[in-house]
Amino acid sequence: MTLQDLQEQLRVHIRARIGRGELTGVGLARAADFPQGHLSNFLNARRGLSLESMDRLLDTLGIGILDLLETKEIAEHVELPAKEGVERIALVSQENAALARFAPEQILETRSFNKSFLRKLRAHYAEDRRDWLRFVLIRLDVKGVPLLAFRTARAVLLIDRHYSSLDPYRRFQPNVYVVSFAGRCNVGYVSVFDEYLLLRTRDPRQEVEMLRIERGRSYSDYIVGRVCHVGLEV
Repeated sequence: MTLQDLQEQLRVHIRARIGRGELTGVGLARAADFPQGHLSNFLNARRGLSLESMDRLLDTLGIGILDLLETKEIAEHVELPAKEGVERIALVSQENAALARFAPEQILETRSFNKSFLRKLRAHYAEDRRDWLRFVLIRLDVKGVPLLAFRTARAVLLIDRHYSSLDPYRRFQPNVYVVSFAGRCNVGYVSVFDEYLLLRTRDPRQEVEMLRIERGRSYSDYIVGRVCHVGLEV
């Protein structure tokens, strides 16, 4: 990845955070001690940044260069190179599953998935997550998850984090989501009623879990992504 590529990734990252209301251009320019016009020109690709200016922006945003890299490039940093036709997907803890990107020390391991399979999956944003690494894996104890009532103790879920919309992926078939609340992940069908996010299973006898959507937040803030593959561990 070239310096120009990194700067473009930084633009995408900043625009996405501004779009989600996490920061403003004026506030970022002030915090980084940049002239407002200087930052505006950078975000609109009318100028680049010096290495010193880029370091200052990264420091102000609280991120590093690795936060701007793609999954396969992160795998190279942890000495797990991607094979041809294969993409290495990071497996992380449930607590870290909702982070936009992962530092090397947050990656527990990586697993290979066929690139052609991943490319066929359709994204559908409820909010802009283009700065997020798209796919991530988590390990889940399926005994406590009625929706995943397999005859095994644990499963590894492949999550498409670029699918945070409640629109069905397949017609007349509800999506299965991973939802994160207070650092804990759960799996189920999601719907929204008033200020509550409802998480349910196929079994109508099972209790519906209700998560109150905090003021100023959206239901999609709690959705890690759509489950698109389940791998069983025996």
